[in-house]
Amino acid sequence: MRSAVATVCVSGAGQLGSRYLQGLAKCRMPLRIHVHDVVAEALERARQRWSEVHGAESDHEVLFHEAVETLPREFDIVIVATTADVRPALLGKIARHAAVRFWVLEKVLAQSLSGLDEIVAGVGSGANAWVNTPRRMMPWHQAIKAQLGLARPMTLRMEGGAWGLACNAVHVLDLLAWWTGETLQSLITDRLIPPWYESKRRGVWEIAGVLEARFSGGSCAVLDAGKGTEPTRLEVTDSRLTWLIKEADGLASRSDGLAIPGRMEYQSEMTAPLVESLLEKGTCHLPTLEESLALHRVFIGGMLQHWRQAVDFKAIAVPIT
Repeated sequence: MRSAVATVCVSGAGQLGSRYLQGLAKCRMPLRIHVHDVVAEALERARQRWSEVHGAESDHEVLFHEAVETLPREFDIVIVATTADVRPALLGKIARHAAVRFWVLEKVLAQSLSGLDEIVAGVGSGANAWVNTPRRMMPWHQAIKAQLGLARPMTLRMEGGAWGLACNAVHVLDLLAWWTGETLQSLITDRLIPPWYESKRRGVWEIAGVLEARFSGGSCAVLDAGKGTEPTRLEVTDSRLTWLIKEADGLASRSDGLAIPGRMEYQSEMTAPLVESLLEKGTCHLPTLEESLALHRVFIGGMLQHWRQAVDFKAIAVPIT
């Protein structure tokens, strides 16, 4: 029988995982939180970030683990916030160790098609799992979606400096899938500009140029990344109207004069509403694992093919996260 106190695991206590932890401090219901990472320094950073939000003064209990084997055998929610290279194997290890009601998985889900299959095998078919492409949760983007209208197809163009196209494109592709209800069908990578270059995160690679994505209803996304520091801007057009969305400035404006101000929320702000929604309603605004897998299979397949052509023709994985 489950405890009245919900049990949550955050696996991966790096930059993002420790922000999840900070967000959990804001949950209204008491939680027993287990933070897992194989790196002791990451766990220490998580302790510091918990202290920054005065977690010790909350109603929550926090425990830290370096090994999956020391985790409990049951969880209400497991948040897998590791990098993509280790996510499939780690998820499988947790799934074999503990019974999990709900999963929240970070993107990019995996670096290979076999890694995606490993995630499905670990979580199980029909599992209650969601993928954190969080614009769907943000009130500002929900307000924009409510004003988009029904004209289709749409064209979304995102451009800017070195905004991390390879690692962050999934966020933008999911946004268009959500807006249109369409599924990703193909990637066109011939306008990406080699060489791939190592990002600020060791072992994670990026590329500049233009990536085009085509969707099932005729909509398309054109993602353009340079190497400078220019802010990103989103332009969205349908058969009638054009939107200009400047996320850094918090303003979405439409060609007929409509303007919707808003802001991009931090992960530490979104975690509590996400966890409370799962515990109280059994669902949330994020895409399901099934929805996101369909997008990931096309995306990872296309990016891996380009990596093979440009870097290593024998590669079985593309090093993005």
